[in-house]
Amino acid sequence: MNPDNKKNILKQCVYEFLGTGLIIFFGIGSIALSKLTNIHFSQYEISIIWGLSVSIAIYFSFSTSGAHFNPAITIFLWLSSQFSKKKVVPYIMSQISGSFFFTMLIYYIYNNILISFEKNNNIIRGSQKSLDIASIFCIYPKNYNNFMHDFITEIIITVIFIIILMKLNNKNLFFTSYNILYPILIGILVTIINASFGALNNIVLNPAQDLGPRIFLSLVGWGKSAFLGQENSYFPYFLVPTIAPIIGINLGGWIYNLFIK
Repeated sequence: MNPDNKKNILKQCVYEFLGTGLIIFFGIGSIALSKLTNIHFSQYEISIIWGLSVSIAIYFSFSTSGAHFNPAITIFLWLSSQFSKKKVVPYIMSQISGSFFFTMLIYYIYNNILISFEKNNNIIRGSQKSLDIASIFCIYPKNYNNFMHDFITEIIITVIFIIILMKLNNKNLFFTSYNILYPILIGILVTIINASFGALNNIVLNPAQDLGPRIFLSLVGWGKSAFLGQENSYFPYFLVPTIAPIIGINLGGWIYNLFIK
C-alpha cells in the first residue's frame, strides 16, 4: 500500500485534523472553564490536562498519520528528508483547520457564559481589555514581558522540547514497551514545560495550536487585535507562536542530529 496516494493522504490528514483538534478541545476547554466560571484550575492542573490531551491525541492518531499535530515538526521532518514533500501543505492545513474547528466548538459551548462575562466586566471585543478573554484561546504577552523576550524564550523552549522528543522517539530505548510508553512520555514532557514556564511566559510549542484559534477570534469580534496583541509593540504578536516554534524545532533538530544522535 502506497502511503502517499491520495486516499491514504486524505485519511492521514483527517487524523491530523482530529488529533490536533482533540488537544485544542480539552486544553482550551480547561482554560475557558477556569477563567469564565467559579471553578479555578491552577497552572499545574491546566498543564496536566494539556499533557494528557497530547497523550490521548497521539494514541488516537499515531498509527495512521504519525501524530505530528504541529506544522513546525512537519516542516522539520520534510527538511530532514523524513517526510514526503507532497504531504507538507495538506498536513499543515489539516492541523490549522483542526485547531480552528475545535476552537469553534469550544466557543459555542461557552458562548453564553462568555457573553455574560463580557457584559459584567464591560469588555468590548477588539479592545486591549478584551485580550484577557482572547487569551483563553491563544497567547498574548504578559505585562512584564515584551515581543522579543517572548520570541527568544519560545525558541529556547522549543529547542529543548524537540531534543528531548527526538531522544524519546527511539525504538531501542524502551524495547517492546515503546509504542505504549511514547505518548505518555510526550504528554509528561508537555506537562512539565507548561507547569514550569506557562505562568511566567506563555509557551506554545505548536503554531497550529495558536494560529487556528487566533484566526477564529479575528472573525468573531476581535478583528486585527487578535493578531496584533499589545498596542505599543513594533511587531504583531502572532509572530511569536507562529514563527518562533518553527525556528526552535528546526534548530533543536539540527543540534540533536549533529551532537546527540
